[in-house]
Amino acid sequence: MRFSKMIPLAVCGLTLLAEPPQARFSSFNDWLGAENRGVRIGADGKLRLAPNLRRVAQVPEGVIWASVPDGAGGAYLSAGNEGRLFHFTGGQVKPLTQVKGGLVFAMARLGSDLIVAPSGEGKLYRINPAGDVKPFADTEMKIVWNIAVQGSDLVLAGAGERGATLTLAREGTCRKLAELPDERAFTAMVPDGQGGFYLGTHGKGLVVRYSGMGAGDRLETLMATGMEEVRGLVLHEGQIYVGANNGLAQRFSTGQLERREGYLAGPSAGTRSLLMRLDRSRVPETLWQSAQSQIFAMTAWNGQLLVGTGNRGRLFAVPLDDAARALESFSVLNDLGTAQATAFLKSGQELLVVGSNPAELHNLSEVQATEGALDGRIIKGSPLADWGRAYLDAETPSGTKVEFQFRSGFTETPDATWTPWTPPLQSGERPSMNPSRFSQFRVKLSSSRGGTTPTVEGIEVHWANRNLAPVWSEVEVLPPGLVVTRQGPAEELGIERVPLETQKLIPAIGLAAGEKRGFRRGSQAFLFRVNDPNADQLAFQIRLLPDRGRAIELENSWRERFFTFDTLPVPDGRYRLEVVASDAPTQPFNGALSAVWRTAAFMVDHTPPVISELSATQEGEGVRIRFAAKDESSLLKEAALSANGDTWLQIAPEDRVFDRKEEHFDILVPREHVKGDRVLVRIVDASSNEQSAAVMIGVVSGRKK
Repeated sequence: MRFSKMIPLAVCGLTLLAEPPQARFSSFNDWLGAENRGVRIGADGKLRLAPNLRRVAQVPEGVIWASVPDGAGGAYLSAGNEGRLFHFTGGQVKPLTQVKGGLVFAMARLGSDLIVAPSGEGKLYRINPAGDVKPFADTEMKIVWNIAVQGSDLVLAGAGERGATLTLAREGTCRKLAELPDERAFTAMVPDGQGGFYLGTHGKGLVVRYSGMGAGDRLETLMATGMEEVRGLVLHEGQIYVGANNGLAQRFSTGQLERREGYLAGPSAGTRSLLMRLDRSRVPETLWQSAQSQIFAMTAWNGQLLVGTGNRGRLFAVPLDDAARALESFSVLNDLGTAQATAFLKSGQELLVVGSNPAELHNLSEVQATEGALDGRIIKGSPLADWGRAYLDAETPSGTKVEFQFRSGFTETPDATWTPWTPPLQSGERPSMNPSRFSQFRVKLSSSRGGTTPTVEGIEVHWANRNLAPVWSEVEVLPPGLVVTRQGPAEELGIERVPLETQKLIPAIGLAAGEKRGFRRGSQAFLFRVNDPNADQLAFQIRLLPDRGRAIELENSWRERFFTFDTLPVPDGRYRLEVVASDAPTQPFNGALSAVWRTAAFMVDHTPPVISELSATQEGEGVRIRFAAKDESSLLKEAALSANGDTWLQIAPEDRVFDRKEEHFDILVPREHVKGDRVLVRIVDASSNEQSAAVMIGVVSGRKK
């Protein structure tokens, strides 16, 4: 028996298998999603031990807004939303006092006392070491962002009624020094060493120089950063380092993982933060930029410019020396474990690093840590994975060591349901883990020799996604005669009369890309609704199953999600379509899986109905038409008559419902609808087979086949 296909066979060839899944961690961006404790990440992606960082205190508030050294190795802190002040001393955080006005963004130490500027109050308060509060001066400023001490005077930078404002405050009095109405506020300030100040603004992100009281209180714009706000300024050996941000949130948010970054790329519309340098000739140069992080704090320390960022609490280090920066342009010095790193306070040879969300204090030392660990980003199976070996590329000088471990689980964020970390593994050793959805590795660096560090050049992780069988939703059996094809409909499509309900299923554009629809009597089409959990390519084996007799193979390696075949060579009867979906095109021969779907029974019917007992007789002012229709295989679905040789009138059976294989019709047609002396009738079965018959008016016809 020969079958003619409406769609050409897919070209069969060698199985094209997907590349085995693996992940290589060697560039800087490969470590962006990592959780880092004590590991320095170089711009070249190499891992080394970082300077020692240890948490020394926690503050019972979410955000530390301002901080200032107390002169004795501790610090005063403003935290929370209710003007609460704390004193970090002796390794402990103790409540100091509370001031009216809410958030305190700026503080300064005047002698042994603390001067604070609550937002929205337009006042300065003086607080002694015992926590007693008394007014210091009225400022008429809306908000103060920075306070600098000059002898017994205070210079306030912030926002006034008319924009960015610089004010001189003495006990009991204040006077305005300078104003920049086009900018909203002065948000950063650093002394220029000549009695004036360098200032950063919010609005156009300007860097401005204030010449000083002895030089006419003049403001001079040095640079427009192109950003919204200058958050940090550092003056080092006559060069100005500028940290600027775009899109600052009104409130500090919790930390989020960065995506891939281009820290050395040129600034663009998506840049959120920018580190620039104005050299001694005031020529600007971009040193670092980010589309993810924002700059919250900056300081020069140990030959580097430290940059505290959010929202990961990550400390970046940029070498101050040009030659050193040419060798390594930047590095991640450490992660605080908080969302933001908001301030650096010098404490002898160490730095006190302030973090927020949660509010914490950390000591950063010049001394190298003796150990550090980095948890790599989560690796995802598709959908399950058998975890293979990992290979470590590392240099381990005498006295140093690098180890790595694995853990796995079924939740995207590690929780208590994940496995414990495996024992330390050697390079090339396979971890003992059951198949799972996710895994993560930890690399641990250690050194027993001061100042000597191992170096991790890269880690390569291998796994195999566990193959799962395709999952069927259904095979949709389309109405008889509907053709679905990848090419345009054949020339003869549409020549025959197309049933109305089938016309509705033939859109101008197919349901899928390149899919076309048309009509050809005797065709039968199907749509395959099946998905593969591994996103594998699928091939289909298709068989036609008669109610009686042997199965008929139609296709062995079909690739489309639709199928049409010509039913004319098939005897009338009930059939099912069996479709086996296999992921063999993209799986190894010994690993391919399949799933089977069998359709509900459908009819193949090529035989038209029979019309009998047809008569057309005069009756009053009309013509009475009677006939019977019968089909051996299918229900009847449509009938029509034409009494004028031109127009077809749809008619219903005597019982009004097409619900049987045999129906009877009795219709009175008004005389004005009758032209000539002949009547035509037509009947259609559920398989769209048609039969027509004609009778002369006044004549009873015989049986018509």
